[in-house]
Amino acid sequence: MKTRLPAFDVLVDMARNDPEGLETLRRSLTDAVISGAASDVTRRRLEGLQFQVDMERARAPSPLAATLRISEMMCRSLADLHRSMVAPETLDVDQPAANDMSGGNVISFQRS
Repeated sequence: MKTRLPAFDVLVDMARNDPEGLETLRRSLTDAVISGAASDVTRRRLEGLQFQVDMERARAPSPLAATLRISEMMCRSLADLHRSMVAPETLDVDQPAANDMSGGNVISFQRS
């Protein structure tokens, strides 16, 4: 089910006179997009991304600062994606891949 976005002038009026209503609308539209994800994996990733966006908004001292922080997040993500496609060997990897077993210890079991 698609939810129609109100006209721009209505959104401006809500921002000025009913910020709580605008926030409720934003959350409901965001939740609708996330719940409509094609798979559970995509839905969980979108929920994680929305959590990061919400935390940046909460930490920012002003709406403009929040917008700039979120824009920086998107630019970093796009740059990482570009780098992974053009030169994957240049990526900084903080943790090994889940299937990397080079650092594991092998424990021998004695048969009885």
